[in-house]
Amino acid sequence: MKTKLLLILIFCTIILSAQEKQITKLLNEQLRKEIKHYPGVGDSLKLINPFSIDENKVLRFQVSKYNFETEETEFITQEVSLDKVTGFVKDINIIFETEKDAVKVTTIKTDVKGQEISNQIYNYHLFFTEINKEKDNENLRDEILNAFSKAGYIIHSQFWAD
Repeated sequence: MKTKLLLILIFCTIILSAQEKQITKLLNEQLRKEIKHYPGVGDSLKLINPFSIDENKVLRFQVSKYNFETEETEFITQEVSLDKVTGFVKDINIIFETEKDAVKVTTIKTDVKGQEISNQIYNYHLFFTEINKEKDNENLRDEILNAFSKAGYIIHSQFWAD
């Protein structure tokens, strides 16, 4: 009996882990595609650390943005526990909605020489994926919602606008 329960537990863990990998795969593929195929004047988004989910079920990623006017670079890291995510919506950006202040945002700003100007850490209720170029991508929404569901997290998508 204990062996069966252990096997079931191992099987469920493998399935849930696979879905977490699917979540990060979908997000990384879409963001990389947008960075590669939709460069614009003044765009400076670079993916520093791709979306990942650690052993504590925390989703995180890091990007940098260069400001051509001030010649400053911002390094932005966002992280949120998967069990705090409540929604997946699209307005100007594709966003994970979360419980109050569940997203930890760390922003480090550097000058043209790479010297740190500021370092700010705060909590927020929105996790900005930086995915914002492609239109008519409801399939991404559906695939993310499905992967979250299979990983054991039920989230909604009440708003999806191009």
